[in-house]
Amino acid sequence: MTDADIIDALTHLAKTKLRHEGPLDDGELANQLDSVQRLTLVVAIEDHFKVCFDPEDEAQIRDLSDLVRIISKKLGEA
Repeated sequence: MTDADIIDALTHLAKTKLRHEGPLDDGELANQLDSVQRLTLVVAIEDHFKVCFDPEDEAQIRDLSDLVRIISKKLGEA
């Protein structure tokens, strides 16, 4: 799965689970989503990609690029 595929899937999840319109910006995710939205998105991502985030992974995620990198790494490990 390419980074573009991951971003497309994340955009779809944000739209369907959070009713977020438009693309996900590559800025600080925490500034774009409240705590409930972040939790909802994490659960949706784990379910969709069949991955599980560790606390260490979550601490490394600051923006969309970090999230894509972690998901790609998790998929490579599977």
